[in-house]
Amino acid sequence: MTTGLQSFDNFSWASLLAGRDVLICDGDADRALHTANAVEHAGARATIAESQRVALDRMSRRDFALAVVVLEGQGELDTTLSGALETSGTKLLLMVDAKRREATRKARPNVRVASLGMSERQLVMFLTGTSDE
Repeated sequence: MTTGLQSFDNFSWASLLAGRDVLICDGDADRALHTANAVEHAGARATIAESQRVALDRMSRRDFALAVVVLEGQGELDTTLSGALETSGTKLLLMVDAKRREATRKARPNVRVASLGMSERQLVMFLTGTSDE
């Protein structure tokens, strides 16, 4: 198995992101809630920020292991937020429209980029870097 797990017999989904704080930055409240639920089911503690400005404020109050930032349409990552994420060592996942995924990945080679619309399971597996068997 590519997951490194010998058996799924004692596997707990809630252990995948256990104890990690995840910042969810998404202006779409329903989608942000679904994303937060996905990472919480995988054991993380999620904080939702409805804008990049609010996300920057949340970062000043807590250390995050991961940040999921949704860039809708032609939206871009704020340079101040990008710098704060890099300085803090927070791993970043950008979620963009499928049409922008490759261009965004090329523009930001050190950042993980995913397409909007992936399932909750796919999101967690992507965040953990684990292939789904």
